[in-house]
Amino acid sequence: MRRTFVIVASSLVTLAVAGIAIAATTPTTLFGTVGPGFSITLRDAQGNAVTRVEPGEFEVEVDDRSEEHNFHLSGPGVDVSTDVDAVGKQTFKVTLANGRYTFVCDPHSSRMRGELTVGAGSGSGGVTTPTPPVKATAPVGGRLSLTVGPGFTISLKTLTGRKVTVLRPGAYTFTVRDRSKNHNARVRGATATRATGVGFVGTRTWRVVLRKGTLVIQCDPHKATMRQTVRVT
Repeated sequence: MRRTFVIVASSLVTLAVAGIAIAATTPTTLFGTVGPGFSITLRDAQGNAVTRVEPGEFEVEVDDRSEEHNFHLSGPGVDVSTDVDAVGKQTFKVTLANGRYTFVCDPHSSRMRGELTVGAGSGSGGVTTPTPPVKATAPVGGRLSLTVGPGFTISLKTLTGRKVTVLRPGAYTFTVRDRSKNHNARVRGATATRATGVGFVGTRTWRVVLRKGTLVIQCDPHKATMRQTVRVT
């Protein structure tokens, strides 16, 4: 599925193998790309790779060119990513602080990754500001409720009704309630793949083992409108 969209969020993106420093005295635009092959980059308007910038405000335009990859940036006060199956441009308005930022493609983080240093080494005292940990919605080994239908709704929640947005790698138990013959429930991504049939109505229990990446919850016949994404990190 190809989707093109533009959003504005408070975060950052980055990469480079060799780079230049950019002073951030005024808002500056940087350009990130991921795909279509196993490549991920961040460059300036002249096409130069960027590895270091001064603290300040930036706009980062990310061109996601592959349904197999995503762009996930994290660092001091920043944790943002595009969807693995999304293709198109996203613009992030970000404020970068002293420290080190990393970005990866979640499904291929061992080979598609890079770093951006913000501020001079002497200015930050050689200390990298740690990124606050992202709190998981449910503990590893927990039970989750996946419901689809009877209307055009699909959701993954905890047993207390909280929407699941972030999980840690590990095994989970999904209680799947498929309430419509017109829909189905599918989980894919983060090395998981399970689904009910479109004509099935009833309850299933799945043991799902997740790895780092993006988990997609969707109804196959209506995947453009009935979907939810969960970060596994």
